[in-house]
Amino acid sequence: MDDPHTLLAPDQLAAAGLSGFAYGYSDKVRFYELDALNHVNNTVFLKWFETIRVNYALARGITTYSHADDDPQLVVRHLSADFLAPMYQNEVYTIAARTRSIKASSLIMEYAVASGGQIKGTGDCVIISLEQDGKTRRAHFPDAVRAMVDLDGAKLVS
Repeated sequence: MDDPHTLLAPDQLAAAGLSGFAYGYSDKVRFYELDALNHVNNTVFLKWFETIRVNYALARGITTYSHADDDPQLVVRHLSADFLAPMYQNEVYTIAARTRSIKASSLIMEYAVASGGQIKGTGDCVIISLEQDGKTRRAHFPDAVRAMVDLDGAKLVS
């Protein structure tokens, strides 16, 4: 899967107001993302979080989304968002994602959206890793765990 966004370095993310994140990119608000009040619709944040989550999972080696027997299914168990400030058409923003904590077959991710040095929205997500049967829990790939710990500062939880 090709990511249409150019990834930013951690220092670029920090300069955008997203210190502590190592995975993110910039984009701009599009007309179709606006609601009747002419600002970004709340549901759009969840779409942005999904887009970065899929690309993040590929980049960290959590899954390949191949549906092969040796590849885990990632299931979103919980997703939340906090809307902190309105955003408008053509506003340039930076979105970032990281893993906060990792258990044997689940993890918690965090998201943040910033514009003009101000955090405009945040969110988190609990992801469960399953076998292809969609029922049996599956341990994360060791290399993916190392990447999340080394690159994101994720904490291992027993």
